Order: sequence, then C-alpha cells, then structure tokens
Amino acid sequence: MKRKRGLRLQLLAGILLVTMLLFFTDLLILGLLVMKSNSVDYQNPPEILTSLSVKNGTYELGEKEAESLLKHGQFAMLLDKDGNILWSEALPKELRKTYTLQDVARFTRYYLEDYPVRTYVVGRGLLVIGGKKDQVWKYNVEFDVSLMKDLMKILPLLTLSNIIVLVAVPIWIQKRRAKQKEEERTEWIAGVSHDVRTPLAIVLGNAEMIADSTGEAEVRQRAKAIEVQGIRLRRLVENLNLSSKLEYGAGKFEKKKVRISRFLRRILTEIMNQTEDDRYRFALEIEDGLQDLELCFNEDLVERAVMNLLHNAIRHNPDGCRIEMRLYQDRKNHVFLELGDHGKGVSKEFLRRLNSRNYEWEPSTGQHGLGLKIVKQVAGWHRWKLSFTNGEQGGLACTILMR
Repeated sequence: MKRKRGLRLQLLAGILLVTMLLFFTDLLILGLLVMKSNSVDYQNPPEILTSLSVKNGTYELGEKEAESLLKHGQFAMLLDKDGNILWSEALPKELRKTYTLQDVARFTRYYLEDYPVRTYVVGRGLLVIGGKKDQVWKYNVEFDVSLMKDLMKILPLLTLSNIIVLVAVPIWIQKRRAKQKEEERTEWIAGVSHDVRTPLAIVLGNAEMIADSTGEAEVRQRAKAIEVQGIRLRRLVENLNLSSKLEYGAGKFEKKKVRISRFLRRILTEIMNQTEDDRYRFALEIEDGLQDLELCFNEDLVERAVMNLLHNAIRHNPDGCRIEMRLYQDRKNHVFLELGDHGKGVSKEFLRRLNSRNYEWEPSTGQHGLGLKIVKQVAGWHRWKLSFTNGEQGGLACTILMR
C-alpha cells in the first residue's frame, strides 16, 4: 500500500515537473518568435521629410522614398494644424478628407479607418505613416505605475521559486526512490532473517541434543562444532538485520537509564558462559565512583556492540588471550568504556580504516567486517565518540566516550 502511494506521488510530481518544463519552454519559444517577427517596418520619418520639397506651393516627395512606400505597401500624409491634408502619397481614397482633433486623437491611439498608422509631430504639422489593413495588430496597454513596480518586485521571486521547484522536485523524487529501495532492502533482510531463524533454531537444538546424548567423543565434538558455527551464523544474521536498520533508520530504538556496572557484569557473565574455554581470560574493572552510575542509552544496541567486540577478540585470537573491560573517568568527569585484548592486534592500515569516519558505510571486508561496523553504527546513533588503538601489551583496544 505504501509503495503504491509512493508511486502515485512520484507520478504526480513527474507530471507537475513536465508541465512546468513545457510551460517555460513554450514561453521561451513564443518570446523568441515575437522578438524575431515583431518588426513592423514603417518608413523613416526624417528621410521622408528630408526628401519632401515644396515647388510652387505644391509638396513633392523624392522618387526614391515614393518607390519605397509603394514597395512596402504603405502611405503617408502631412496634416496642418487645422487637420487639412498638405501632402499625401499613395493615400487611399476613403482617407482623403479633413480631420478634426477627435479624429487625430482616435487614430493616434488605435486605427485610421482600420488602417494601422503611426503619427509624428513635425515642424510643418503632423506626419502620418500607415500600412495595409489586417497586417498589424495594434493595441495600447496602460498600467498603473505602482502595479508595474510591484510586478518588478514579484517577478524575480516567482522566477526564483520556479527554479527552486524545478531543481527540488527531481531531487525529491530521487530521494524518495532511494528511500523506497532502502525500505525494501531492510524489509527483505528482516524477512530473510526471520526465515533463517526457525531452521537455525532446529539445527542448534538437535546439535545440543546430540552432544548431550551421545557417548562417542568424536560425535560429541562434531555436534559441538555444529552448535558453535550455528551460533555464529545466528549472530551474523542478527548483525546483518541490525546493521540494515541502523544504516537506513528503519528501526525504532528508545533510550532509557541503565546502571552501567550491572549492565557490564551481566554481559561478562553471558560471554563467559558462552565461551567455556580456559584459553580466554576475562576481566572487568570499574572505578569505585562509577559503581552506581546510570547512563541513558539503548540497552539492546549497546549490548550488541559490546558483545561484537568481545566475540571479535575471541574469533581473531584462536590461541587464546586476555580480554579486559574497563569503566573509568578522567579529570573532566568524562566517562569511558574501554574493551581490549592482549592478542595479535591488527595492521596499521586496517587501524586507520577503523578510525575513519566512513568505515561504517564501507562494504564489509570479511575480517572484522560487520561486527565492528555495527559497533561504530551504535556509537554514532548514541552520538558517542569512539576510537580503536593497538594495546600497549598487544591486541586491539576500543575506547568509547559515553559521557
């Protein structure tokens, strides 16, 4: 249902975007056409007046200008102050008359008997140059000055808003599609995790039952190996599901106050019960002043992060090592949680990558991959500072600034 609604929104946004693009394209084409073709070419009044001469009380126009008027299908006439025609050239018969002030006012603004004309005040009177009927659209438009000033203020804002819409809509559509893909991926991983969990529980249950019921050491050892690898697979599926939720913000995680000392002791007890291997020695050190300290965090997320660090130390030190957890504070009352081992550690290059900001978004590298990635994601979700170092006695150490 959500997907269909998202597709409808994308369709509407796409239609809106295409409509706006077509509208602006049409405006641009119309503007170019108007600029290119809007060239009503009337004869030049100074040239007409210059070539107009008086001989024996009669006005005569030069041959060149007369031919130019005929070529362009235009006419011209000169009116005196009383509206009488002093001179005319190619003047239609219906226009040969005396004009009143009302006539002059009318055809100056609009048409002269449906002929488009232009008027020019000259020293001898009023020069009128006209063209053919039905060839020029002439209409005088008047606007209030305050309105034009307001339009000049609004037009830039409208243009800017249109540009913002044209840029924002594609970005919104792209983000919407990316979010849908993220949600689909998260749902798919959650579904796979759920589907794997049931058969995996059966495998683990049977492995444990075989190990407890058989008397053969070899069978018990193999059943135990199946159980260990099954637990590892279950942890991997859980980590994959959690990493997806943290990466795409799909999970609903809440914070609450937790007594940190009790929380760490419970985790240490759990990891010791899971390991049951004398090659691994665990230690927990909590400063006296922090025994009753309560911090606000999501208990499930932090437990997963701490368990990932502990399992990482166990997995990458198969010959055994000492694993320590330490809760302490500095002189500024900053609270730190440090988890480290005395094992073989990691290379400087990998340590540099671990401490880079983008490590949690990098593809998993297999070794130390998904587990430590989740540790960084959990720290980022809580806005805690985290750093990895090589321990003084060897091994890998993770320090988290929790307050």
